[in-house]
Amino acid sequence: MSAWLASLSARDRRILAVGAVLAAAMLLWAFVWDPLARSREALRAEAADNAAALAWMRPAAERLIARGGVVVTPSADGRSLLARVDAGVREAGLASSLLAVEPQGSDRVRVQFGGADFDLLAGWLERAAAAGIVIEEFSAQRAAAAGRVDARLLLREGAR
Repeated sequence: MSAWLASLSARDRRILAVGAVLAAAMLLWAFVWDPLARSREALRAEAADNAAALAWMRPAAERLIARGGVVVTPSADGRSLLARVDAGVREAGLASSLLAVEPQGSDRVRVQFGGADFDLLAGWLERAAAAGIVIEEFSAQRAAAAGRVDARLLLREGAR
């Protein structure tokens, strides 16, 4: 390679060096600078959205507290139904298909799954029922993949 480079004229070597520097600069921009700049802008937009959400949540939380708030009834192990359901879903291996866990008053939780493995979901519901969680509402539709469902549940704390 060095023999080939030595065989080039001084003008050709300068053109090649300038081209190499320009190519390196373009690659640096394309693979380092531009992705970092885009990521920074996306993070700034997300931070602005989060700040707006926080600005809305603070007065809403104050109004909720002024009205008496939401009472969360802990179970015998000291955890609320919401915490027990969330932990149970994750332990059952359904975390990737969990779309939402929302409190519905002081003693109910609405859970929504997208593309959940039906066998894992059924097993978790069995264990939850054995732990004293009552299924008040259940609806499921077949998802795109075989053995998968989109499901919505309303659960409440029951007697053990």
